[in-house]
Amino acid sequence: MTETPPDADARRAIPPVICYPNETLPHPDLALYRAAREGAEKVGEVVAPPREAACFRVAAGQFFRIKSVDGPQVGDLNLWNAHDLSERFYSGKTRALHGTHVTTGERLWSSFPHLRPMATITADTLGWYGIDEHGGSVHDVIGTRCDPYTGNLLSGVQYHHCCHSNLTCALADELGVTLAEAEPHVHDVLNVFMCTGFTRDTGQYFMKASPVRPSTFWAR
Repeated sequence: MTETPPDADARRAIPPVICYPNETLPHPDLALYRAAREGAEKVGEVVAPPREAACFRVAAGQFFRIKSVDGPQVGDLNLWNAHDLSERFYSGKTRALHGTHVTTGERLWSSFPHLRPMATITADTLGWYGIDEHGGSVHDVIGTRCDPYTGNLLSGVQYHHCCHSNLTCALADELGVTLAEAEPHVHDVLNVFMCTGFTRDTGQYFMKASPVRPSTFWAR
């Protein structure tokens, strides 16, 4: 067993330094977005049934809203550039720039070499939740997505009715390609409405009951 050094407490007491200070990021004009949203007209709607996935397309300058319609639902969100699927949502860099959970005024950044905002969060009716006593919060960019490969690794099961598989099927249907062609484009997600965090003692990823209720929404 490794012995605890005599200056262990002093080493632990060193204050942290923010790796990516974000004060210099361009700030979105939320007042402008609010004014535009108030005059916006609804042009489409897509319903993702429970334990399923769906694709929708959003043009530059348009808004989309993700809304809970029945109970404490949560969802895994992927984003792609419709003209170039290699540019997609980069959850790791979004996490580095904004933190483990995102809310109004923060942006969802795209992959290298682009690194540009794919979406700006303009409204969040769960913004009141903050960080609870367990360290949990909502809309995380730390979880990857449930998938059959991890299920097989941990439990020896092949479960394909899960987030990864659902996203793959929805993308394949949208693009008219095979599952094998679609799967490489599925990436780490934004967990919309999901309440998650890391345990204080072991640093493990946890989830708890979501505070979302019907009519709660998250808008870009």
